[in-house]
Amino acid sequence: MRYLDIILDIIYPPRCIFCKDIIPIQKEKGICEECKKNLSFVEGKTCQRCGKPIEKKRDTCLDCIKYPPEYEKGWAVFVYEGLIRDMMYRFKYGGYKEYARYLGHLMADKIRNEAPNEKFDLIIPIPIHPNRKKSRGYNQGEELAKTISKELNSPMDTSILIRTKETRPQSGLTIIERKNNIKNAFKIKINMDLKQMKILLVDDIYTTGATINSCAKLLKNKNAGKIYFVSLSIGHS
Repeated sequence: MRYLDIILDIIYPPRCIFCKDIIPIQKEKGICEECKKNLSFVEGKTCQRCGKPIEKKRDTCLDCIKYPPEYEKGWAVFVYEGLIRDMMYRFKYGGYKEYARYLGHLMADKIRNEAPNEKFDLIIPIPIHPNRKKSRGYNQGEELAKTISKELNSPMDTSILIRTKETRPQSGLTIIERKNNIKNAFKIKINMDLKQMKILLVDDIYTTGATINSCAKLLKNKNAGKIYFVSLSIGHS
């Protein structure tokens, strides 16, 4: 199988998802060394709840203090800025569905490194409205969750949580506007008891937490246990 991979790399050389340059054989696929230097990875001191980078003197960001989360804890790989913002636009709207395999791997790695003992009963991607899924051809969160599910050996479910309202884009809205925008946008499709399951929600970006909190609250109303999330990127605190 390894020889086949090498042959395929020669015929179809892997390219960096940011700059599109060819990545040399034997190097890690996905991101070239030059782009890695310019990426804002989430590292150092982070909020103990949402995972945003924060000042060293704090343990919790101001958003999580003012609006206590419905979830236990979250993780993110990148800070949403610069190259990340541009790449995510292509991933969501440009048809670059293949990015999900590598990006999902980074998200799974983040959890393995930060919380090696956490095991999840269920992985649920944040749903998008059917109209948007039809327009894009896929739900980017679901594609990320497929890889995470496989790597963490936890089942993924897309039937429990559905989106019923097509909302405005959250970007540019205040935290209160985001909460109102997302109100009643989701529902639990099937009548079931989640039996204190530990659930991991998957999304592409976390800003104020309005979307994740809305979904976590619905799941808790169905007797879910602890709720966690992982996002590909996260905004500044």
